[in-house]
Amino acid sequence: MAVTQVSVEIFQNYIVEKLRRSNPHLAFASDESGKVLGGAVVHIPQAGASPDVKKNRSSFPATAVKRSDSFVTYSLDVYTTDPTHIEWAEENEISYDKMDSVLNDHTGTLMETVGDNMLYNWVNGLDKDGAAVAFPAKNIIRTTGAAIAATEAGQTGNRKAFTYKELQKAQAIMDKMNVPKMGRVAMLESYMYQQFLDSLSANQMAAFSNTADLANGVVGKFAGFTILERSTVLTFTSANKVVVPGTTVQTTDNIGALCWQKDCVAKALGDIKPFLNSDDATYYGNVFSAEVKCGGRAKRAGYEGIVAIVQDTAA
Repeated sequence: MAVTQVSVEIFQNYIVEKLRRSNPHLAFASDESGKVLGGAVVHIPQAGASPDVKKNRSSFPATAVKRSDSFVTYSLDVYTTDPTHIEWAEENEISYDKMDSVLNDHTGTLMETVGDNMLYNWVNGLDKDGAAVAFPAKNIIRTTGAAIAATEAGQTGNRKAFTYKELQKAQAIMDKMNVPKMGRVAMLESYMYQQFLDSLSANQMAAFSNTADLANGVVGKFAGFTILERSTVLTFTSANKVVVPGTTVQTTDNIGALCWQKDCVAKALGDIKPFLNSDDATYYGNVFSAEVKCGGRAKRAGYEGIVAIVQDTAA
């Protein structure tokens, strides 16, 4: 009788998981998850005009003026993953826990997407009527360093490097806005972060390094800002319009960093809900998907307390 040779594949008992963008910025925002109306909308009241002050008032009675408050609003978006199918035969023939890996993949993908869109939402708000409110040009700082080749795939030409002077200017702008000095945060795109380090003197570098708290995603502190680093932050068109996350970077687009004060930005984030069709008769196995609701925006209608640092073009 002929012997049939069986092909045997040997799997290690673990899987190399995907590398993902971190989201340390989600911990540095006002959490309004408990203020969602009807599970879908958050309203942020805006105080009306402050009262006038008279010196040595001599006319009585004073005239009472009603303060007219307004509000800004944002809706929670619903993010869902495409279902993943694992056949029963496949699950029983491999040695690593693919079900657990797939679940981690879904939750990790959701949080990465949430992190991208939260930054976008903080500079791309809507008014109470749902109309877009453009991020003001006065809140944008341009990089001033030496000319370097564009670093993002899709860009062409040269850009000016990011330097520590940009953070000092952002500090001054926030001071003029009367933004609280405590709780200021700056998130730098990875290449911008390296350019920032290159611009520091030896003494500045030593002081910066001593303020790192890597366990909480903090790479250091400078000019009153807690500094975070992420592989992507924001992208702007040449007309200073913020680009929707996931959009292909164009040749003239510019990479941006973001500075904010934690009480000037809001987030509302629900729990990730996983879905499982176990032993599905039509799929001969298991089917996974997941969903999360989240939203966010600048808490002030005029984007006070938020400053973007955007690449400038160079010859």
